[in-house]
Amino acid sequence: MELELNKEPVFVSEVVFDGQTEQGVEFDYVLPDYYPDIFKILKCTLTPGIASYNVSGTQLYVDGVVYIKVMYLSENSSDIHCVEHKYTYSKTIDMVRSGDKLAVSVIPKADYCNCRAVSGRRLDVRGAVSCKIRVTSVKQMEIISDAEGLEMKKVPITYCGGKLIASRQFAVREDIETGAGKGGIQNVLHRDAVAEVNDIKIIANKVVIKGEVRLKALYLVRNSEDKQDSEVMEAVIPVSQIIDMDGIDDSHVCYVKLTVMDCDLEIKANEMGENRMFGCDMMLDCNITASKESTISLLTDVYSTRFETAFTKSAVKTEYSPQVINRQLSLKSELQCGEGGLAEIFDGRCEISNVMCRISEESALIITGQCMTCAVGRLENGTPVFLEKSEPFEISAESVGEEGCTIEPDLQVSSVSYSITGDNNVELRVILELNGCLFGVRNVDVINEIEIDTEKPKEKNTDYALKLYFAEENEEIFAIAKHYNTSAAAIMAENELEAEVTAEPCMLLIPIV
Repeated sequence: MELELNKEPVFVSEVVFDGQTEQGVEFDYVLPDYYPDIFKILKCTLTPGIASYNVSGTQLYVDGVVYIKVMYLSENSSDIHCVEHKYTYSKTIDMVRSGDKLAVSVIPKADYCNCRAVSGRRLDVRGAVSCKIRVTSVKQMEIISDAEGLEMKKVPITYCGGKLIASRQFAVREDIETGAGKGGIQNVLHRDAVAEVNDIKIIANKVVIKGEVRLKALYLVRNSEDKQDSEVMEAVIPVSQIIDMDGIDDSHVCYVKLTVMDCDLEIKANEMGENRMFGCDMMLDCNITASKESTISLLTDVYSTRFETAFTKSAVKTEYSPQVINRQLSLKSELQCGEGGLAEIFDGRCEISNVMCRISEESALIITGQCMTCAVGRLENGTPVFLEKSEPFEISAESVGEEGCTIEPDLQVSSVSYSITGDNNVELRVILELNGCLFGVRNVDVINEIEIDTEKPKEKNTDYALKLYFAEENEEIFAIAKHYNTSAAAIMAENELEAEVTAEPCMLLIPIV
C-alpha cells in the first residue's frame, strides 16, 4: 500500500567539531650587541592570536600567531628591557563531516611558558599554546507532518525554524598618536583589545554591523629627565561591516559575536621622526546567528483502521525561544607583594579562559572559568615588579531562561581598576561583559517511517455500530479511538466534544467505522 506522506523541513543545530589543538613554542635567542647583558628575568609571556581560518570540505585550516615577550633587568639598573619575537604556525583539523552553513569559533590561549637565561646574552623559551575549536552547522531534516488515509495524533510545538548563519573575517588598520615622552616609545609591555557591537540593522537580506574596538596598551618611554617611565594608551577604533544573509528579516532574533582574533602593535615614527605613534593591525571575526520561531505539528502516533500499522521514531533536538543575553558582571582579586614595599602600580589586567555556562535549578546563569590577574609596578627602591595570580572563578547572574537551556558564552574583560591596600597588596576590580544567545532545548520523538501491512487486515465486528465506554478524567480521545480501532474525529463528533482530552469522568459513545 502506497502512502501519501507530507513532509516539512526542520532546521536543527548540529555540532560538527568540538575539541582543541595544541602547538609547542620554542625560542632560542641571542641578544643583539646593543642590548645589555641579562641580570634578572622579570617576566616572559606568550600571547596567542589567530591570523585566519577557513573551511574546505571536512578540513579546517587555522593560521596562528604567538607573540613572545621577555622582559629583564640588566645589572645595576632598574630599566626594563624587552625582547620580542613573532612566531607563526598552521594547523589542519579533520572535522570528519561538514555542512553548508558553518559557525566557527576559535579561541586561543597560552597553556604554559618557561624562560631561562642560558648566559648573559642568550635566552631559551619553551611553552605551549592551544585553541579551543567549536564548529556548528544548521542541518535540514524532513519530518512527516501528514499521512493521508491514516488516523494521526499531532502535537504542535514552537521551535527555531529557518536558522541562518553567516560569518566574515576582516582586517582593521589604524595609526594612533600617543603622548610619549621626549625619548619616544621604547617597548610595549602588554596590550589588550576588546570588540563590542553597538548597533545591528537588517536591510534587504543584509546585516549592517556597527561597533568598536577598545584598545589599551602599557608602554615604556623616556621622560624629560631621561629616565624610564611608563604610560598607558587607550583608544577606541570604530568598525563596521555589511554582511550578506539571504532570507533574514525583522522577525529574526539576530545575535552577533565580534571577536578580535589578532592584534599587533608596531612602534612608528611621526612626521618629526620621533617614535610617538602606534601602527595597529587587527584581524576581527564576525559571526552572525539569526533565529526565528516557527510552529509545526509533529506526528507522534499513527494507525490504520483497516490494516496493521508499524512505525519507527527518532529523537530530534530542537531549540526554541531565542533570547540575546547581555550581562555586566564583576570579579575581585588580590595580589600579594612579598618583594618589598610598593611605590606605585602602572597598570592592572585580567585574562579569562575556559569559560562555561549553565542554568541552575533556581534559573540563575552560572558562569565558571579560569581568571589570570596581573599588576605591573615598582617597589620603593625603584625595582620593577610583576604580580600575578591564576585562580578559578564562579559567578552568577540573573537569567530569563530555565534549567536545560543552552548558551554559547562570549565573556570579555571590559575594564580593570586597581588600588594598593594598606597591607602592601594590590586589589583588582574586574568588570566583565557576558554576551550570548540563550536557547531553550527540548528532545522530541518524531515518526520518520510508516509501514502498512496490507496482508494483515484488521478484524471488525459488524454486529453493532456503537459501543459505550466510561472515560476517566484526562483521558485522550486518540488513545480511546486507537483502542477501539475507530476514528478520534468520529468519537468527538458523536459526543459533541471540543477538547481532545476529557475534562471529567463521562460516558462516551464509540462509533465503529
